[in-house]
Amino acid sequence: MTASAVAAGRGLERATAVLVGRQNAGKTSLLMHLTGRTQKPVNFPGSSVERGESEVVVDGTRLRVVDLPGVGSLTPLSPDEEVAVGYLHGGADHADDRPDVVCAVIDASKLAVELTLVAQLAALPVPVVVALNKLDVAQKAGRAVTAEALTEALGVPVVVTNALTGRGAGALRNALLDAAADPGAARVKPFDPRAVAATLAPEGGEAASRSLTDRLDDVLIHRVFGLPILLLVMFGVFQALFTVASPFMDLVDAGQGAVQDVVRDLIAPGALQSFLVDGLINGIGSVVVFLPQIALLMLLVALLEGSGYMARAAFLLDRPLSRVGLSGRSFVPLVSAFACAVPAVMATRIIDNERDRIATIVVAPLMSCSARLPVYALLIGAFFPAAYGGVVLLAMYLIGIVVAAVVALILRRSVLRGPQSSLMMELPVYQRPSWRVVGGQVWAGCRDFLVLAGTVIFAASVVIWLLSYYPRPEAIHATYEAQRAAVVTEGPAAEAALAHVDALEKGAYLEQSFLADIGRFVHPVFAPAGWDWRTSVGVLAAFPARELVIPTLGVLYSLGDVDPGDFTVDEMGDADTEGHEGLRERLANARHPDGTRVFGPLVAVSVMVFFALCSQCMGTLATIRRETRSWRWPVFTFTYMTVLAWIAAVAVFQIGRALGFG
Repeated sequence: MTASAVAAGRGLERATAVLVGRQNAGKTSLLMHLTGRTQKPVNFPGSSVERGESEVVVDGTRLRVVDLPGVGSLTPLSPDEEVAVGYLHGGADHADDRPDVVCAVIDASKLAVELTLVAQLAALPVPVVVALNKLDVAQKAGRAVTAEALTEALGVPVVVTNALTGRGAGALRNALLDAAADPGAARVKPFDPRAVAATLAPEGGEAASRSLTDRLDDVLIHRVFGLPILLLVMFGVFQALFTVASPFMDLVDAGQGAVQDVVRDLIAPGALQSFLVDGLINGIGSVVVFLPQIALLMLLVALLEGSGYMARAAFLLDRPLSRVGLSGRSFVPLVSAFACAVPAVMATRIIDNERDRIATIVVAPLMSCSARLPVYALLIGAFFPAAYGGVVLLAMYLIGIVVAAVVALILRRSVLRGPQSSLMMELPVYQRPSWRVVGGQVWAGCRDFLVLAGTVIFAASVVIWLLSYYPRPEAIHATYEAQRAAVVTEGPAAEAALAHVDALEKGAYLEQSFLADIGRFVHPVFAPAGWDWRTSVGVLAAFPARELVIPTLGVLYSLGDVDPGDFTVDEMGDADTEGHEGLRERLANARHPDGTRVFGPLVAVSVMVFFALCSQCMGTLATIRRETRSWRWPVFTFTYMTVLAWIAAVAVFQIGRALGFG
């Protein structure tokens, strides 16, 4: 009898199947093959933990497939596992959303371990179907097993699948619908996992046991060569971020400029045009310009994770990280934070020890993310010789890493005191990543980032624009209107002169704005770090998002709009061929009323250290609130990072000046 016949006979119109299995078992790839669609992430009720979902109609029955976070047993160890197991048991939070059938996705090459989970599923009040995945890996290792023999041993349907190619997806759909329509026909009978594995898939000979994974691990997790190889891999990842992503960032930048030009042509100068161009497009565009770097990092991390190497990285770094109170599982979130702290904080869900997880969350923002890079590039290019630029840039990244280690150690020995966690994980076999899964992970990360840019950054940009645009004294307009009227030349020279007057007028308005008043009010706080009021305003503008500092400084120094992602063009380089000053040169030449320099190498380092340590990202704080389900940790993160950044910036300037570097 076909699945459609069974479904029709039982009156089954809808069915929910849930995929259960360990990490790297192939659940996510299998979901895509079962439904032909990319999974849609959905939060569990009352939780920030996500599950993947997708639907397909099979012979008139709507089959919804749910991909749970990886679980090794029904005894949860991490927040993800706790929510997933609660869903399987049908707790109060899931009373209206219970599965009709459980699909246990198991790795055939690790049968003894995988069958332990299947044996525990016998306690659930729902039918079970087993998807036997990675049978080709088991065969190469000399541990082949047949679906028929396993079906007889377990008492439930077993379907051979291949998560990479999609083999067996149709048969598995039918088996799931059969079980959902006739629950009594798919109940796990009691069995001994190790005895079944030993009988059906005995260990092969020595030659068979020395698989490709074993031979690669002899080198990649070698006690001497393992860490240097890992460092080379990470260097390649970061190098790619600054080379491969650059052309795509230029395209985004060009698109933003084109949109701004269209808006300027369609809307007359005034408050509405300024709001759209300077507030919305420039504010959101200054964040979106980093999307190529974030997408590339997520792609590379997904490839490393899908291949099985990321688990080896966690294993290699477990001992060094344990010395500061973390574990090897903290490695993936901390690496992700170099692109953006938002997905990094979300990635801490893989950490089972709650104290380790919280410690990782609150130190992840100390990693220098892509948003800090334009600030570093601007100030290093303005105040340091090119030969020393790389050293200074590396120092900024190292400051965050070192401080993160110290903060994590202090937290784990004080407010997060507890037993030292140990890393217990099973290293997956090396395999070819599924491009559909990798693409889904990259898209999900980019979507989350764009949602952030369209919500938090949108709101922050509106607030910053309002504070920087108003009030609009008529006297300023009259003064610069007279200067425009005095321009009597024609052609390019006149256009350049008028653009210069417009930039001066914009800077004059900003000096009289509410934002400038706030900057002057808080300036005494930042004066010990050697900053002038304009730098204080730029830092205030950057608290919602670090990227906003460069457009603000561009306006304050009468350059008009400066795109923070465009840190290699004339506006941020030296004077152009027509002798116009760029932002770097304008900063280098800025003077106080008494003739002393506003900026210098020491002040530049002070500002960069502040940006390296300060929490200036509303999106990160909002994500910490969502992941911890408490305001305690985002408030703590913002407070300690801001205070630490101020102390470090003041210390750099005051000590440097005392040593004669002012």
